[in-house]
Amino acid sequence: MKITIKLSELLYFSAFFIWLFFNFVAQTNLVYKFPSIYRYRIIAMIVCIVILIAKLLLEKHTRRFLLIFLLAICLAITIAISTNKLFDGLTIISTIMLIVSVKNINFRKVLVFWSVSIFLFMLFVFILLKLGIIENTLRIQLGGRYRFSQGYQFVSLGANYLFHITLVYLYLRKNRVRFLEIMLLGIVNYYFYINTDTKSAFFLSILALIVVYLFRNKELNQRTLKVTGIIVWTAGVIVPVVLTYFYNPSIKFFQILNTTLTGRLSLGHKTMSLYGVDLFGQRIDWELQQRSTSVFDNYLYVDSSFVNILLHYGVILLFVIWLSYYLLIKRGYFNTVEMLVFIVLILHSMFDPQFFELMYNPLLLLIGVSWTMDRHKYQEGLN
Repeated sequence: MKITIKLSELLYFSAFFIWLFFNFVAQTNLVYKFPSIYRYRIIAMIVCIVILIAKLLLEKHTRRFLLIFLLAICLAITIAISTNKLFDGLTIISTIMLIVSVKNINFRKVLVFWSVSIFLFMLFVFILLKLGIIENTLRIQLGGRYRFSQGYQFVSLGANYLFHITLVYLYLRKNRVRFLEIMLLGIVNYYFYINTDTKSAFFLSILALIVVYLFRNKELNQRTLKVTGIIVWTAGVIVPVVLTYFYNPSIKFFQILNTTLTGRLSLGHKTMSLYGVDLFGQRIDWELQQRSTSVFDNYLYVDSSFVNILLHYGVILLFVIWLSYYLLIKRGYFNTVEMLVFIVLILHSMFDPQFFELMYNPLLLLIGVSWTMDRHKYQEGLN
């Protein structure tokens, strides 16, 4: 039994590393030197799926898990067909496979593995940048905003990786986090802020560092945590959808809010008007910014994670995501620090798109925990 578990972990982390590495590299400026990276990313996701299938075949499963797995894969395949793109289809299938396959894996190890991997990948990009192998793209945007990409395809990517590393670090350290650690994380986040001008990632990182440090030795009762968590989580999912749907540029409130959110509401409303909403998602041809420019003429992308999931992957998946975290909160999986970190993640995801991207957000794997792991086993493995 011990050998099986160790082999399962080896297979899971091998699949996860392959998935992370090729998806990460495909978001750096290396793709301009090596365009074949995109093709390798497709192959990597297929390899990842095969390895995870092998992992699951090695394990013994209850009927309940087999039913959950069958429903999850059916949902993934249905969404993949609906999106009608090879990359989008493989992304949703491999992501759901990684979520479901987290069964029998120590969750602390998963978070540490993700953190170390992304840190090393970012260090690799930083070294390539300083050696001049990849370029530090400058983007000048409306209002005279000078933003350097730090070696990534888009100026906000590095800052958002660091934001999520900060959250996961705090999630792991909990009440053990020290002032020096808080200061170091704050300084590194500030470095990315002054170079990329990515405001939400920086200010929410600082918020997370402050509230976790202040509450690190305080434990709120479970009732307070559950009520607060459910309200914030539900509002976090619903509010961006409602604001996007009812957006009206002729109303002063929406004008101010849309300007504050740098056009996110208008772009979301435009996409919703063009494509509508489907139960199992649909193909959406995003139009992103041109490299090294501030051209927005044909730009089309939805930055709110929850609106993006709703439009691209459908109503059913968004509901499953909401239900999974609702169950985690209701069953008391989170302590005070973990809940504070999760709340900051919700605030960020309301108007930024990384929630359903495992490259950024390994806490997405908690969906798998909610369906395959009881609270005591999860907490025992995390502490």
